[in-house]
Order: sequence, then C-alpha cells, then structure tokens
Amino acid sequence: MLACPGSGEDDSGDATTTQSMTSLVSLSHNSTGDEMGESTAPEPTGGTTGTDTGDTGDSSTTEDNCGVEAPVANVVIPRVMLVLDKSGSMVAPEKGYWDGDGDDADNDGFKDDDPMTMATPRITRWQSLHETVNFIVTDFEERMDFGAVLFPSVAAKGNYSAAACPVKSAPDVAIDENQGAAILMTIPPADAIDTIAGGTPATAGMLTGLSGLATDDPEEDLRPKYVILVTDGAANCPIDPVDDQPESLFEVYDDQLPVVVGDAYADKIPTFVVGIDIQNVISGATQEGNPDNTNTYEKLNEVAVAGGQAREGEEKFYNTANQLELQAALMKISELITSCEFPLSKPLQSIQDVESLVVDEKGDMPLLYGKDEVTDCATESGWHFTDETRSAIELCGDACTLYKQTGKVEIVFQCIAP
Repeated sequence: MLACPGSGEDDSGDATTTQSMTSLVSLSHNSTGDEMGESTAPEPTGGTTGTDTGDTGDSSTTEDNCGVEAPVANVVIPRVMLVLDKSGSMVAPEKGYWDGDGDDADNDGFKDDDPMTMATPRITRWQSLHETVNFIVTDFEERMDFGAVLFPSVAAKGNYSAAACPVKSAPDVAIDENQGAAILMTIPPADAIDTIAGGTPATAGMLTGLSGLATDDPEEDLRPKYVILVTDGAANCPIDPVDDQPESLFEVYDDQLPVVVGDAYADKIPTFVVGIDIQNVISGATQEGNPDNTNTYEKLNEVAVAGGQAREGEEKFYNTANQLELQAALMKISELITSCEFPLSKPLQSIQDVESLVVDEKGDMPLLYGKDEVTDCATESGWHFTDETRSAIELCGDACTLYKQTGKVEIVFQCIAP
C-alpha cells in the first residue's frame, strides 16, 4: 500500500482532502493468514507519511487515509495437484511418439506447409508432458501452489502383472509454495525411457492426489482446490480387481475413476481432464495391456463431466494432438484457475472508493479504468464490487483476461476527509 495526498473542494465550498492509496496486487504467495497477496509501495510524497508494515501489505497509517484503515486487495492462491500418467504407452515404440511441434500431421516425414523440407523428428509423449509441466510450474508458480502424483510410480515395472500398477500412498511432491523445482527434480527427466513403464492406475493416482489436497489447517482448507489429470489411455489397474488374474488388471476398464472424480467434485474439488492423443475408437479384445472393447474418448468425456469442468461441445475433456496443444490446454486451465476476484482486508467505508484500476501497466497494451463500476460483469470490461458491502473487487471481461495472462493489476483507492 502507499499513500499520496491530493486536495479538492465539494459543491458546498467546504474544504475537503482527497488522499489516494495504491494497492499493487501481485500473485506472489503470502502465507500470513487471510491476506494472501503481496503489495509493495514506493515512498509517499508531498509530506504524507507512511509506515511499511511488511507482510500485511499496509504501508499507510490511518492518519494518512482519512483516519481509517487503508484497504488491502488480497489474492487467494489455489492448491493444485497434478496427477500425471507415467504409463509405458507414453514412450512405447510408434504409439508413444508424436509430432511434438505439429509440423507433420500426416507423418510423411516432411513439413506439411513445405513438402521439400524435412519435418522435425517425433518425440515421446513423456518428453512433451515433462516440458509442458516445466512451463506451467515455472510460469504459474507465483499464482498457485502445486503438488504432483505419478501413476504408476517410478517403481512400476513393464510387466503384465501387479508390478506394473503401484502408486504411492502420498503425493510424489506435496503441495506447497515454490514447488516447481521439486516437481521437475522428482518426476523422470524429459528423455527418460526405461523408467516410463507400467499400466494406467488413474483411480489410485486420483486418490493419492486428493489425499494430498486434504489439510487439517482450517485456513488452508478454505483455499480453492483443483486436480489436473493428464493421461494418454483408459484407466486400468483397479484397486479391487475381480480376481488375481493379470487380465483383470489390464484388460478391464476401471469404472471407479469417474466415481472418485465425481465424489471429489461433490467435495468442491473440481478435476480438469487432459488427454494425450486420444482417438474416438473402440479398442479390440487383444491381450496387449489396454482395456478391451473400450472407447477411451467416451470414458474421458465421462470423467470430465464427473469432474465438473466439462468443456462445451462434443469433446468434454482437453484432447491434444501434439505438444503445442498440450501446452495450450494446460495454459488455458491455469488461467481458468486464476481468480479475478480480490477480497479486501476490510469493506470500504463510505468515505473510501476506487479511484482507478490498471491491468498490466508496464505491458504492451495495458488496460486503464476509472472510478465507475461496470453494471454487467458478464458483458462489459472493467471492474465492480461483488456486492453492496464493497468487500471484494472483481475484474470483468478483457480486464480479467489480461490479468489471468499477466498476473498484474494496480488498484488506486481514495478517501475524502472533510
């Protein structure tokens, strides 16, 4: 927060003093209770004094702000669990490789837009997933707390047995702030081949991820919680197979996955579902380690609906055909998770108001708004108070979109003292 003076006169001719207080809202993590944002401020000017009080984000005394406490715009940091498919099909010969940069969709070895130029070699799906996770946890680390679960675990073997199905009982990386580096160090490297093995125990992966989202801290429990499930196949390796035969582990679809995802959504934990090159076809009945007579596309549609984050149209999950699409899907989901609502430390009093609001001020195309609220947040761009108590501000339209992309907004409050 910062305070800087101004002055004016009302229509009655009585002298009034207008003081501006700027809240620089960032997506930096702050674990000091209900104030989950970080504000920074330059030194006040014009004879007004201010006091930097550190983590509270309030750098203005009440004397500087018309005798009332300066408002602080807070940011709520969500808890996000990445549940990642590490099955052998992610690196399998032929099936486990794809056109990472999308330059050779017909797989003839030449660029689609230039038949005289060789296309870039195909890469493993795991390499694409690793590089996409790297991008997301790096770019969005300040705006959300990440954790990660691998299914199956790194202990999984490429055997047609239960050895292909283990999943850790606790997340591979616990949810916390600044966990990007830990996630990248824990999951197998981008060029891994031998350690990418096993079946698709997606239900067990979900259960472990959900256990990592649980917390005994009441304040932490109030934060939004999400799962991002990324997979390239139909769930198998059920927790309770019908018998001890390998066929029951691998050749039968695990229909408990949408149940677990649906139960999580009922507990206010949505799940985003991302598919890696999922074909809308029914599998055969051959014994190859994939559920028989199963349309993975339809099954993932079902899981996406159960998770409460189904996309509009026929395709309910985020299906991706190359790394560019995979990165775009994770980027879109991360932006959806980023909230455009900022709870204020206290409701604004009658002598306080918003003077101006600017999104991405130092960017190429900043958006500047005045003191007037929009009347319809669904169709207009700008900002408004979320209710009559004036206890939270929400960005609308283009303002919200730009904020989700940049994470930068500056709100200038003002107070008028007689």
